[in-house]
Amino acid sequence: MSGEMLAVSGLGKSFGGVAALRRLSFTVDRGEVLALIGPNGAGKTTCFNVIHGQLAPDTGDVRFEGRSIAGLPTHAIARLGIGRTFQVATTFASMTVRESVVLALAARDGGDARVATGLLPARSADADALLDRVRIGELADTHCAALAYGDAKRVELALALAGNPRLLLMDEPTAGMTPQSRRELMLLATGLVR
Repeated sequence: MSGEMLAVSGLGKSFGGVAALRRLSFTVDRGEVLALIGPNGAGKTTCFNVIHGQLAPDTGDVRFEGRSIAGLPTHAIARLGIGRTFQVATTFASMTVRESVVLALAARDGGDARVATGLLPARSADADALLDRVRIGELADTHCAALAYGDAKRVELALALAGNPRLLLMDEPTAGMTPQSRRELMLLATGLVR
C-alpha cells in the first residue's frame, strides 16, 4: 500500500531567540524509510518532539494520514499509530525486560500500570514474541538496569513496537553503539517496515 503517511509543512519551533526549526517541510510515504541527518543542534530531536507531541509547534502543521496532529498530546499521537524511540535509550530500569514490554502492551490496550504486574503471566507470550522480533529474547529475565547500551536500545525498540505503530520515529537509533551493533540494528529496523 502506498500513499502519504506523514506530512510536515512549514514547521517552526524556537527556544527564546534560537530557531531550532525554521519552515521545515517533508513527507513520508507508507513503507518508506527516511533519515533526518545533520550535526548536533540541527533540530532533529526537536523535529521528532514536535511530531510526537512532546512540544507544540510555533508555526506549521503536522498531518498523519491526512489528519492534523500538531499540538495533540503524546498519548493521543501514539494511539493514532506513531511510535517513538529516543536519542538516549529509555527503559524501566527497575523491571526486567519482559516486565517492561508487558507494561507497554498494557498501555497500548488502555490498561492501568498498577495492574500490569498481574498481566505478566497472561501477556508473557506476547512480550516474548516482541523480544524475539528485536532479537533479544534471551534477555527477557534480565533487569533493564543491567543491560549493555545496545541491548537497551533494542528494548526501547520493543517498547515502541508494543504500541503497534504504523509509523516509527527513531531518534539517533544507533548512537553509542559499536559499528557491528549499528549494522545489525539498522538491518533489523528496515526489516520492520511493513
